[in-house]
Amino acid sequence: MQLSFSFPKIKGLTKRIIMALLVAAATVSPAVFADDQPQTVGDTDIRPFTMGGRIGFQSEAYAVQGIDARRPPGMGQLNVATTFSLFGLRSGLNILYSTDDNRLRQSMNQINFYGSWRWLTVSAGTVAPRFSKYSLNGATVTGGMIEIAPRWFSVTAAGGRSQRAVSFSPEQAFREPAFERWLYAGRIGFGTKGENEFAIGGLYARDVQGSLEDPQELLPAENINLTPELRLSLFSDRFQLESSVTVSAFTRDTNTDQIDLGDAEIPGFLENTFTPHTSTFVDYAGEISARLNLGIFRMDGGYERVQPGFRSMGLAQIRSDQELIRMRTQLRLFSGRLNFTGNLSQGRNNLLNTRLSTMNRQQLGTNIMLRLGSTSSLMMSYMHMSNEINPADHSPNADLPELRQRQLSQNFMVSPSFVIMVDNFSHNISLTTAYQVMKDQSGIYEDPDQTPPGFTTFTTGLSYGISFPSSLSLNATGNYMINNSAFSNASGQGVNVSTGYSFFDRKLNTSVSLGWSRNGSEFTRILEEDEPGSIGAALERMRQKTDGDNDFLEGEYVVRQWSQQYTINLSATYRLPNGNPLRLTMRGLTSNPAYEGGREFNEFHAVLRYEHRF
Repeated sequence: MQLSFSFPKIKGLTKRIIMALLVAAATVSPAVFADDQPQTVGDTDIRPFTMGGRIGFQSEAYAVQGIDARRPPGMGQLNVATTFSLFGLRSGLNILYSTDDNRLRQSMNQINFYGSWRWLTVSAGTVAPRFSKYSLNGATVTGGMIEIAPRWFSVTAAGGRSQRAVSFSPEQAFREPAFERWLYAGRIGFGTKGENEFAIGGLYARDVQGSLEDPQELLPAENINLTPELRLSLFSDRFQLESSVTVSAFTRDTNTDQIDLGDAEIPGFLENTFTPHTSTFVDYAGEISARLNLGIFRMDGGYERVQPGFRSMGLAQIRSDQELIRMRTQLRLFSGRLNFTGNLSQGRNNLLNTRLSTMNRQQLGTNIMLRLGSTSSLMMSYMHMSNEINPADHSPNADLPELRQRQLSQNFMVSPSFVIMVDNFSHNISLTTAYQVMKDQSGIYEDPDQTPPGFTTFTTGLSYGISFPSSLSLNATGNYMINNSAFSNASGQGVNVSTGYSFFDRKLNTSVSLGWSRNGSEFTRILEEDEPGSIGAALERMRQKTDGDNDFLEGEYVVRQWSQQYTINLSATYRLPNGNPLRLTMRGLTSNPAYEGGREFNEFHAVLRYEHRF
């Protein structure tokens, strides 16, 4: 077992910058912002200088025994967020540094500087531009971004490295290999951003093939896409309409042969930027949505389509070959005391009928929230989900019922809660009960000799809390679950008790919780005749291994597996004289399995946080 604390190790220019910020934050006197300082310039609302922000430290310790470690034994993290204003010119600096960063995956560390004046904003360092849902949305870029946004016009441009090179490695922390990738994007809009606007955006990204000495089977890719967008807000924002379509040309391997387009009329800037190859595919993805807001009644819906093979290097991930229709309604009555929500969605794949089967998904749900005064509430919900997989007309043996699959799942949930005040004592009681049933209605189970693999699950949980006038609070929760299927049965139960108390005029807040849970399953295994030794000998070996914990029949035995866990959580937060909080949390877990092959383990995790605001 290893136990250690680790704080950030920062070298070079980054260290000097951070140390300067720490010294400045520690020496800032409240007198700098005192009321006797000039607040504005003349009759304007412009202040000559303002400064604010926060600096936070976090250090973690981790130890484990019995299983593989799920995190490093020690880790440190520094988070800095500052804002400055000088005669109306706003700027800021954000830093995120973690000692868990390494060259076996994409970087976790970030540094960003921004400055803005009226309708101009410039950012440098780590930026995260979000242009549209299917073009640039989620890619982190190490470079810069500039945005010019007067009332009726906006221009945004961003560029830099969106991915660093990661070589193949046998080490455990290795995630996935990657080429160095560079990305450039721009967007121009007409109208008021976020309201009535027409915009068009573009993106170009390319992998640097020479960034890896041994790429093995990794292929360098290239991508260019174009996205027109439209937003309309009508009738005092009661009706809104949005649409966005991204057309993307994606090259899976830039080493493949180039395509000679001959006399094709292609704009010069595209011809000089993007060269199509035999591995280049052009696809599109788009969405149109509408919202209606009539106060007590709201409704929104949309249609989404992502063509097979659609890719954009500006997205972290996307599932192609998908079509989705969705609708959601909300009704608020009696000043919000009664809320009704309903949603419906229908999706499918195999849009071009190129697969051997098509999957259809349907989801229908309702939710009712009823507030009975200020002391009680009731929430009820129902969810219906179905998945169907049917062979395509051109697939072999399309008429066989065995190839048709259908799973139906239904969920019911009821949750009442109460707040009772008695002599300055606050009692909080809540109960949650849920029932789920899943049925497999596939064609293969039309045969009466086949047992469908459906199941039913019942879960319930009860919570009680009491708050005393003396800053003492007590909470207790209990839960129970049972799952029954044709092949196995499972159950689980748990109890958690916690308490909290404040010391030194609420400067020190402490809490402790203790938990216990037990989970088990039971299934039947049939001994095969070709197992080594006779069936009787095999049964005897199983009796010896399980110490008689299992029931045995002729040629089969019932296996019972269960384990129990004990947890303890401690938390303490102390507010220092300067008003900043210092927080320590610790968590311990012990798991004791009681079956053949189970692993007993102990785990400990501690986090120390400090944050200074100025």
